[in-house]
Amino acid sequence: MSEIRNVAIMSHSGAGKTSLLEAMLFRSKMINSLGKVENGNTVSDYTDEEKNRKISIYTTIHPIEWQGKKFNLLDTPGYADFAGEIRGAQAAADGAIIVVSAASGVAVGTERVWASSEARELNRLIVINKMDRDNADFFRVMADLESSLSSNIAAVQLPLGKAESFKGIIDLVHMKAFSWEDGERKEIEIPADKQSIAEEYRGRLIEAIVETDDDLMEKYLEDVEISDEDIERVFYEAVKANELAPVLVASATEVMGIGLLLDFMTKTIRYVEDHKSLPVVKGDTPILGSNGAFLARVFKTVIDPYMGKVSYMRILSGSLKPKEETLDSTNNQIVKAAHLYLPNGKNLDEVSELKAGMIGAFTKVEELKTGDTICDPENIVELEALQLPSPVMAEALHPRNRVDEDKLSSGLHKLIDEDPTYVLERNVETRETVLWGMGHVHLSIAIAKLKNRYNVEVDTTIPKITYRETIVGKADARYRHKKQSGGSGQFGEVALRVEPLPRGAGFEFVSEVVGGSIPSQFLPSCEKGIEKSLVAGTIAGYKVVDVKATVYDGKHHPVDSKDIAFQAAAGHAFRDAMQQSKPVLLEPVMLIKVRVPDRFTGDVIGDLNTRRGRILGMDNEGSVSVISANVPLAEVQTYSPELRSMTGGRGVFSLKFDHYSNLPQHLVAAVVAKTKEED
Repeated sequence: MSEIRNVAIMSHSGAGKTSLLEAMLFRSKMINSLGKVENGNTVSDYTDEEKNRKISIYTTIHPIEWQGKKFNLLDTPGYADFAGEIRGAQAAADGAIIVVSAASGVAVGTERVWASSEARELNRLIVINKMDRDNADFFRVMADLESSLSSNIAAVQLPLGKAESFKGIIDLVHMKAFSWEDGERKEIEIPADKQSIAEEYRGRLIEAIVETDDDLMEKYLEDVEISDEDIERVFYEAVKANELAPVLVASATEVMGIGLLLDFMTKTIRYVEDHKSLPVVKGDTPILGSNGAFLARVFKTVIDPYMGKVSYMRILSGSLKPKEETLDSTNNQIVKAAHLYLPNGKNLDEVSELKAGMIGAFTKVEELKTGDTICDPENIVELEALQLPSPVMAEALHPRNRVDEDKLSSGLHKLIDEDPTYVLERNVETRETVLWGMGHVHLSIAIAKLKNRYNVEVDTTIPKITYRETIVGKADARYRHKKQSGGSGQFGEVALRVEPLPRGAGFEFVSEVVGGSIPSQFLPSCEKGIEKSLVAGTIAGYKVVDVKATVYDGKHHPVDSKDIAFQAAAGHAFRDAMQQSKPVLLEPVMLIKVRVPDRFTGDVIGDLNTRRGRILGMDNEGSVSVISANVPLAEVQTYSPELRSMTGGRGVFSLKFDHYSNLPQHLVAAVVAKTKEED
């Protein structure tokens, strides 16, 4: 059996997961005093960016020991912008603690991490935190959880009091109560006025437990007495098997309920051996745990100014010692690390061996990337790639001077090494360097990193849009290219017809020349000349698409006709025909999917309509609406901060290119004017 288990702590931003981690470290005596997010002195949010913004940006790993059991706690960001960090932590975890605020309840971020943890098959504990806060309401949040999250959910604890009067917890598994005085927990009798509600929720818990076991269900239905030992045994088995999600309560800032949570983790969090087989794209399905050949996955990369590139990995099976050869099976490269480390907050502790279940680190192994599989060269396995979300917002980067321009590429590649949810695009058409990210905050972090870490200063603009041009009518044109300047001349005449093709069809060239008016060897020259003209249309100089050009006549000269002459003639004829065939501008249209709590649905749909959006449909997932729409790219380039403002940070969205569509005529002049100004 592995020695250690890994627990990802996740929540919607503001639910208090970093404070919960701090309390768990304090309660397990890993730290001597409690830090506070607002004071910028927590153990996990230690970078300047996190301290300044007072949010978690990076996943950090913190080892603890409780009752002789070892855990790694992974504190993850709450902002959707940092989904790459969250997904990486889930790939390294055995279980998840989903933190929910007792004051604000279930949010979109809660449902997002719940669903992604379920997809990763992590067993999950729910902690209703901030029971000491104003407006805390356990029963409202419990009802919200049951209606919003798809699972067998049951409370295993009830609070004694709320807000300022929160003073203790009822343990429904053992039907005991606890209170805290001067930070010390003591067992008390369940108060008489709470006995009835405790029995009601104990009954609900038993119903949830027996649903997971056929033998208990049979006894329950036949009204046969079930022993407390059987209830407890099946309960812990069900939680570990992810068949039941327990709900606990706590106040992290008052360190109340933290010891009970740690007790609970020792009995319910899986070991690496308990996981189902991981999907592979190469090799045999691996045996997880200490009995298998060495296998690990890189789930996080950090570029450290002193240590260089640090690759964090979850050891899934086997063991590894320094200088032993391994294979990066994703890229088919031998990897040998001189030193092995265990992460501990911002520090790395060198060790002599990495074993199954551990989170370890290599340094200065440049070929490794986030998501790579590392295995025994004699037992080659490549795991299925990490599923990372696609970016939704972009900024064009403009170096402030030549020195910055020279250093920009290196800085950007280091950014992407650390966070593969950044995507770099070098747009040939607009001649811009464009960085895509998960939102406004994500991109602003990237710009700050470029400046503070890599000494690269850039200005940012909204990226130029790559419009397209096409035609909606038909037209014919004829053009003669004739050039004589002594000696051999140039002659070629081309008659052609243009007509529109269906959207997305591209370009089609057809020859209907008969009788040799254009010799067959010059027809490719005609096609080449037209293709050159497709690069810049006649309205605003954008690429021409979805056009059919049919060359049907022409003339040639037995001496002066050449390839270049027919290229020029065909190109001119094509441009002349385009001008006569009702040319139009096309704009890129995106498919957007917006996830928001139901109460924001009307506002979001109304806003998308003002953005020239076309609503395609709406699905309901618990208390969340998923709105699908087609919206022009020009209308959603700054949607990330605007949606955040509209929904109080509770809305998230995905974005991908869908198709090109006609730009409304009343907007054409403004686009043409802006294009000329930019040129």
